Amino acid sequence: MRPKMNRALVGYILAGVAMLVLFLYLRFPGEVVTETIRAAAAPVTLSLDTVRPAIPPGIHLEKITAGFQGRPEATLQADRLTIRSGLLSLLRGRFAFLLAAEGYGGEVRGRIEFSNIFSVQGPFSAAANFREIRIEQCAWLRETLARRITGTLKGSVSFGGGAEALKNGTGNLDFTLTNGAWPLLENLFGFDRIEFNKIDARIRFQNGALKITELTLNGEKLRMALKGNVLLSDDIQESRIDLNGTIEMPGQGNRRVTLAVSGTLGNPRTRFM
Repeated sequence: MRPKMNRALVGYILAGVAMLVLFLYLRFPGEVVTETIRAAAAPVTLSLDTVRPAIPPGIHLEKITAGFQGRPEATLQADRLTIRSGLLSLLRGRFAFLLAAEGYGGEVRGRIEFSNIFSVQGPFSAAANFREIRIEQCAWLRETLARRITGTLKGSVSFGGGAEALKNGTGNLDFTLTNGAWPLLENLFGFDRIEFNKIDARIRFQNGALKITELTLNGEKLRMALKGNVLLSDDIQESRIDLNGTIEMPGQGNRRVTLAVSGTLGNPRTRFM
């Protein structure tokens, strides 16, 4: 008799939990949560199509567009975004978010963890992996680089620092971009665009600058290798470039040229040596 009673008790408990979850789902205050998210995202302008609860506990957003003040055309979009609490981090006395997003034909999986369990201020760490991102669909990247680069992106990024002073943080970015083209602002050895099979990059962020330890481009008509630094500006297009490297042209008898790239991301200048 007791086993049957135990099974019945478990059944009642599970049924009660299911009813509670269903009640919370049906009574979810979507409009209130939407306005809270928009307020928290300021000064970024955020538009959302749908906000609903997710199972396991979290929030599921659909059709998200983020815009930036002064640059209405530079937007970031996602078809879907799910945000959940990192329960295991709570047991270690830390507050964490788990994020999963889909957009531009690919997906991003990430994690943000704060050292203070009661606040999103103070030190934090973040990490994400991304894959199958069609970068030509990203308006923010197109406006930032002042050109429409094509290709499929995958890689990983990590960052650690304080929410109040992001420029003092440190981070790493590794990515691979495949089967695309990079339009040139000026003709280069008869090319008005660089078509590539693959671009590989290894980049470190520290003290408001990007240290590029590896940036290689491989294509049928041209190969390139660059290293150097980019000093970041509040306006990304005004970030200063200091890169050096080589270009090889297999179609021109493996001709090899040394070059230096200076200027800004929005207006780079190339000098051959």
